[in-house]
Amino acid sequence: MESLQSFLDAVAAFGDYLSHIALAPLGVALVLHLSNLFLRSRAWLAILRAAFPDDYVPLRVVVGAYVAGVGVNAFAPARGGDVVKVAAVRKGVPTSSVPAVASSLLPETLFDAVAVGALIGWAYATGRLPGLPTLPDAAAFELSFVAANPGLALVLAAGLLVGGAVLYRWLAGHVRAFRRRIGQGMAILRTPRRYLTQVVPYQFVGWFCRLGSAYFLLDAFRVHATIENAALVMVVGSVSTLLPITPGGAGPQQALLVLVLAGEATTSALLAYSVGAQVAITVVNVALGLTALLVVFGSIRLRHLHAEAH
Repeated sequence: MESLQSFLDAVAAFGDYLSHIALAPLGVALVLHLSNLFLRSRAWLAILRAAFPDDYVPLRVVVGAYVAGVGVNAFAPARGGDVVKVAAVRKGVPTSSVPAVASSLLPETLFDAVAVGALIGWAYATGRLPGLPTLPDAAAFELSFVAANPGLALVLAAGLLVGGAVLYRWLAGHVRAFRRRIGQGMAILRTPRRYLTQVVPYQFVGWFCRLGSAYFLLDAFRVHATIENAALVMVVGSVSTLLPITPGGAGPQQALLVLVLAGEATTSALLAYSVGAQVAITVVNVALGLTALLVVFGSIRLRHLHAEAH
């Protein structure tokens, strides 16, 4: 795949560019990244406490579960870290259930869906994000399959939606407890004021931390650092993980960043930035995730954690 070649080229460029990295902006970027993780954990805590009002849901358990999941997502494809989040909370809150905890991730990502949609709309409207028809010519992105085969992609998407709807209706009709637990995880959405006051503010500030982190990472790797370019980096990160084929969108992300930020720095600098920023964030996520598994849950064996959660 050409996106894999883009990633390998980016790794080579990063190796040649190590001496040019500015450490102070890199440190600020990582602090802002960690702040975002804590803010998102705090928002998820409010969602879980609304789901389990009769139980005590400790902050340390939720933070540990969240960062552990983020750490696993850094090297596991298909968002395997979300399974770890659910299993960890299930272990830390014994009266909880897997369906309820899993469904709590939906309101946790609701604000993200709105924010990402707005950012992608802005980037596309201003011409900074290439349209799908141009991606095959760029030969850099897994979504080029969608662009080259729009009819087939639409049929597959419709089939998945219909199949999911049929499965849900079957489960809801045959397993009454399943439906109740799914609704339990999204209980906070039945009280919009609580959602708007206890979840949205943390996630709103978290998005500014993400924007700041992207800005200082650009600065650290000597790429033209502006708020607009930082927002474009966030757009690329979101778009490249729409299909979670590779951990963190590695490959597609590097290729699309070079395409979107063309003219803001040399190609070698953009390649070095694209892999260097991802490596820095990944190292922090993995280290923090493994520490969370060990300190909070006493084990870094994912199978052991998953077994104890059932």
